Amino acid sequence: MKGFVNKFAVLLLSAVGLSGSVGAYAAFPYQACFEAAAKLHQVPLDLLLAVAATESAWNPDARSDANAHGIMQIQWPGTARHLGVERVAELYNPCLNIELGARYLAELLEMHHGDEARALASYNYGPGRIARSVALPAGARAYVDTVLNHRRTVAASFKRSIDPELRPGSAHPLVRFASSRRAQRYARQMTRQTTALTFSTEQQGDGGHVVTMTIPEAGISSSDAALLKALGLSS
Repeated sequence: MKGFVNKFAVLLLSAVGLSGSVGAYAAFPYQACFEAAAKLHQVPLDLLLAVAATESAWNPDARSDANAHGIMQIQWPGTARHLGVERVAELYNPCLNIELGARYLAELLEMHHGDEARALASYNYGPGRIARSVALPAGARAYVDTVLNHRRTVAASFKRSIDPELRPGSAHPLVRFASSRRAQRYARQMTRQTTALTFSTEQQGDGGHVVTMTIPEAGISSSDAALLKALGLSS
């Protein structure tokens, strides 16, 4: 697990370095940690935040009667040991707990072939119980609905942080290159550095190549907003 944690630490330091310079963009506790974990495990940031809101109201010291601990409510010892945790005290490290929750959620999404409802139900009820159920139990359905309600709130908060000129769901031209190779390389670099923004290239009638950026409907994260501001692409 050591190498995995080190990889997460590198991403986390990068995220903290970006979002730390523009605190006004941070709408949620430990947001840089959520952004780093979401990017590392390729899970939707707004979904990860919504799970944390449902599980603990973003409280890193939360503990449940079911022996679940921390901000993502990782169950001890079963789920925690499955994720490589050796001591329950580790679950009270907020950023590590968030990484564990993101990794577990990614695992459940893969198990259920991207079906978010069944993945969320498994997170709450346990994957074994959900796998044996054709229809989700009533309690699991209520949990899924709660997460989705929180997700809408999270998404709305992110939308409020977007520069008014950067509209979600639409493509925005960023920079023009004479070479298609340079344009594609720039698009790939920007994709690697951002959380959920999409970059593509378009050939112009005069032979030039423009890199465009598309913002997801869920909105823009704090680290992405900070990066765009640092590059002069947002006010």
